[in-house]
Amino acid sequence: MTKTRARLTDERGWALLTAILLMTIMLGTILSVATFVDGQTKMGADSRKRETAFNMAQAAMNMQTYALSRDWPGLGQAATPYPVCGPTSTSTRCPNSTEMSNLIASPDNTGGTWQTQVRDNGGTSPNFYSDTTVLAQPAYDANGDGRMWVRATSTARGKQRTIVELVRVEEEALDLPHAAVVAGKFQSSNNGQKVVVDTTGGTGANGFVGVRCTPTMGETSSTTCLDQPLGGGNTQTQAKWDALVQTQISPYAGHVQTAYTTNNAMSDFTRQQLKLRAIADGKYYATCPPTWPTGTVVYIESGDCSYSSNTTINSQAQPGLLLLNNGTLTLGGTGDYWGVIYCVNAQNSSGPVLNLNGSGTLHGGVFVDGNGIVVAGGTSNTNIKYEDSALSAVKGYGSAGLIQNTWREIKGS
Repeated sequence: MTKTRARLTDERGWALLTAILLMTIMLGTILSVATFVDGQTKMGADSRKRETAFNMAQAAMNMQTYALSRDWPGLGQAATPYPVCGPTSTSTRCPNSTEMSNLIASPDNTGGTWQTQVRDNGGTSPNFYSDTTVLAQPAYDANGDGRMWVRATSTARGKQRTIVELVRVEEEALDLPHAAVVAGKFQSSNNGQKVVVDTTGGTGANGFVGVRCTPTMGETSSTTCLDQPLGGGNTQTQAKWDALVQTQISPYAGHVQTAYTTNNAMSDFTRQQLKLRAIADGKYYATCPPTWPTGTVVYIESGDCSYSSNTTINSQAQPGLLLLNNGTLTLGGTGDYWGVIYCVNAQNSSGPVLNLNGSGTLHGGVFVDGNGIVVAGGTSNTNIKYEDSALSAVKGYGSAGLIQNTWREIKGS
């Protein structure tokens, strides 16, 4: 009995039990902390991978938008729509895979994939994105509104991000001389007391006639510098020449420049902008089309073109530009033309390059580069009437950029 009571009251071993309990609690705490830290590490890695995937998608989006700035897929691109782009794509319309890899300096980029798609914003809700509707649209600007959806998706170590944005191509005004006529020479085929060139536009803005030559006495009909031959055949005095020319070019005083120094109406860069827009819009022609072409920008590469129309071409509200790079252009008929005629004269001719022999009126301006000649003087009261608004309407395609509030990430991707 005494021995049993002694064992029950003996406190030896409690220290060991206490130590075991404390170690158990500490071990549990350490395991919990380790589990928490491991979870946070995984979350951090997942976040880093998602961030890398997002950066890849955004880079692909930016590169694809830049490609649209260089090559807008207008109505003329129906036969050559934008491709679906990825890391193996070699098209100049796609983001460059090497540049993509260099942009994303992350180990998670290794083995990553990306894809971009360009689609029209057709359908009943052109400003709302859904994969079902948008991805079924053509890969060119089929509705002609200058807007396209861009979809970019990327995957980095199993983490995928997808973003979309609506992109708009900007029209860029081009710098043109505010002139009714600029040419090597301007000659009138009409000797009547009538206005051939009206240098005051319908809005009241004044233009001018610029020729790169200087009138000299003894000119013939073929060597005429400005409107009529000066002293031709010794039958026309200086005073008579002044009176006739100042009637046919009206207002004359302050609106005529001889020895005009600028050899080209537009720079090579500006002409290239217009060419790219014509290609995008389906208004580029390698040679003369069979009928008088219409459109915002029409570009004819080469040919001696002749057209006659008895209906109005373009309109005051929507004037156009007809550019002929190499060759001559003859326009006749009774119909008016609203816009700008520009002959680059790449053949470097010093003879007639643009001939306006109809009875209609050109509302806008005409330009011939180099020593090329503009000939006008049909039976109408005015063959060329300066219109500043028509010159201001000449626009090429500039950069393409995001339309505000259309960028979004597609969740669950």
